Amino acid sequence: MAAPPSIQENFVQCVNRNSDIPIALATSFFTPNNISSFTTALSSTAQNLRYLLPSAPKPAFIFFPVDESQVQSSVMCSKILGIHLRVRSGGHDYEGLSYVSEIESHFFIVDLAKLRSINVDIEDNSAWIQAGATIGEVYYRIAEKSQIHGFPAGLCSSLGVGGHIPEARTVR
Repeated sequence: MAAPPSIQENFVQCVNRNSDIPIALATSFFTPNNISSFTTALSSTAQNLRYLLPSAPKPAFIFFPVDESQVQSSVMCSKILGIHLRVRSGGHDYEGLSYVSEIESHFFIVDLAKLRSINVDIEDNSAWIQAGATIGEVYYRIAEKSQIHGFPAGLCSSLGVGGHIPEARTVR
């Protein structure tokens, strides 16, 4: 008799059923079964190293969506499967809120780092920025288009837009 599917397998199946692009397991989905790539993915933006200690709770998996429909499906599938979702967009999460959960026994991380498109429209005085972009990338894209326009977001160019701008969205 075959073992029942794991929470990771159920999640992958659910997202693949409900998004426009299937999950590329080798480059977008990391589990503790592959400890080296999982640890690299987990610690990639960690600022508070105490949350990386072996005693700290770890996610069941880390998912890097490459399309907005995968983000939407991740939220929906977390609800369907009853697994807590943590979202990170890179940068300064000193509290560890995006990569640790003290209250949930099972949780996973959706890391928005691959969603970093920036479209600046100088004529309209607007920009469309995905949540995985950094403030430095935003500054650079604005400077490419204008020497007089700017964006007041501080000095730390490695800060992820999704955690800095409350209205940052990855869905249209």
